[in-house]
Amino acid sequence: MLNMNNIDDKQKMMQYYRTSDMLNLLYFFPELSPVTDLILVESEKEYLDNKAYFDSFAQNRVDTLKGRPPILGIENAGNNTGFYDTLIKIKQIDPLGVLILFNTINKPTERYERWAGISVGIDLGEDVIIDAVSKGFDGREVSKSICTHERYFIPWYDLRKLSINNFKEYQTYQISQENYQISRRERADFLKSIGLDEKVFSKYLPEEYEPIPDFIWLSVIRNLIKQLEKKAEILASYGFTNFAISGHTEGNDFTPWQMFDKSRYTLIRKK
Repeated sequence: MLNMNNIDDKQKMMQYYRTSDMLNLLYFFPELSPVTDLILVESEKEYLDNKAYFDSFAQNRVDTLKGRPPILGIENAGNNTGFYDTLIKIKQIDPLGVLILFNTINKPTERYERWAGISVGIDLGEDVIIDAVSKGFDGREVSKSICTHERYFIPWYDLRKLSINNFKEYQTYQISQENYQISRRERADFLKSIGLDEKVFSKYLPEEYEPIPDFIWLSVIRNLIKQLEKKAEILASYGFTNFAISGHTEGNDFTPWQMFDKSRYTLIRKK
């Protein structure tokens, strides 16, 4: 087991893809990340020997060492059910793969209960590009470039004057109702595939497209975009000149989990 609260372990944890993304966000934007108590489970035996402790965690993800093919195709509800089954699947794909376990400062919601999934791509000194999906979706669609419902392009020199009053002026794309219906069906298929009840989640997926509400964008502006200029120098000193911050909303706030550095930055830029 590796624990983020152990300095030696933390250095080892930075060698993993998703884990380092989560630690990067905690370091540079601690006020944004909801993540606490981040650990890695390295083996099935380790899990069984500490089952009661590991089962006390609320959230999970999958990961492997940088330089190895990322582990794809393992999806679950994200909560504290099926941790051991997920670990078995990980090891079948990659013997060096690990299970990420963590808690959050807020009570986690179901994947269909969020207002939006949002990815903010930053080119320091150049621009900010936001890709987002709406109610009933989460960060999966935008971080994996599956679909986008709204896109915004903000030149760096406009960051200081950006406000909720002029934010929509920077919108460059909004999905059509026809394409929204396609994305809605694909989202429903995904939620069913991870064992969620369509009778429950379908009411959270609007029949017609509903733009992301202003109170969510106000959270993004206040808590992230307005902080970029203040943190630009330290970000650049660590090599973060091109990166993305991605996640979903909890309640009325944007609470991302990860910060991709340039080696992991897979957003479709300036499409």
